[in-house]
Amino acid sequence: MKLTFLGTGVAVPYGNKAQSSILIDTSNSKILFDCGIGSYHRLEELGVSVNDIDAVCITHHHLDHNGDLLNILKARWLLGGEELRIYGPEGTKAFLNSLLEAYPYLRGKLKFAVDERDKFEEDVRIRAIPTIHSIESQGYVIDDVVAISGDTRAFKDFISVDCSVMVHELSLPFNYQADYHTTPENLKGVLKYCKAEKLYLTHLYPMAHRVKDEILEYLEFDVVVAEDMMSIRL
Repeated sequence: MKLTFLGTGVAVPYGNKAQSSILIDTSNSKILFDCGIGSYHRLEELGVSVNDIDAVCITHHHLDHNGDLLNILKARWLLGGEELRIYGPEGTKAFLNSLLEAYPYLRGKLKFAVDERDKFEEDVRIRAIPTIHSIESQGYVIDDVVAISGDTRAFKDFISVDCSVMVHELSLPFNYQADYHTTPENLKGVLKYCKAEKLYLTHLYPMAHRVKDEILEYLEFDVVVAEDMMSIRL
């Protein structure tokens, strides 16, 4: 299994980063976890056609996590692609319907099926875990090998899942009060429960990215700050 960070950025532009998106290639299938703005082009850079994507798993419906979903669906229609399976939290069906209300010329053309279950299989076993964010949100655990948090405050029930690798957001720097995002202090407070061998941090806002070295030293864990197009074998 191979994981590629297509986008590690946030809702404001910096560092030529695409917004949140991760591609997992199991050798038999390709699954996107979020598809923020820019992920559509990162797939092209990687040499992966939109028609090669078997499923998309959305953590939550903020623009920096789903902004390229309609682009992917439209491109698949124009390229004669098959039905795309889309998984997400409660409200995902309503979200897709609202997109078709906004762009009615696409109604009847796009091929997709929405599933809001918390456990499913796409060549690998995937389960969703509710997370702590400003809207309905969930992280994903794939085959008990890798966990992907999406946007959330760090909390024990997610950080303690069985996995070898954890991808976790760290939006904010030190000394921020944050109810729906992770800070270094918040993450360190629950790291003692982490069972993963390695932690990859993503979704750093510019002010957090500027002090990333201090954050890594403070966390005292095997941590890497992920960058766009970084790949790891799982």
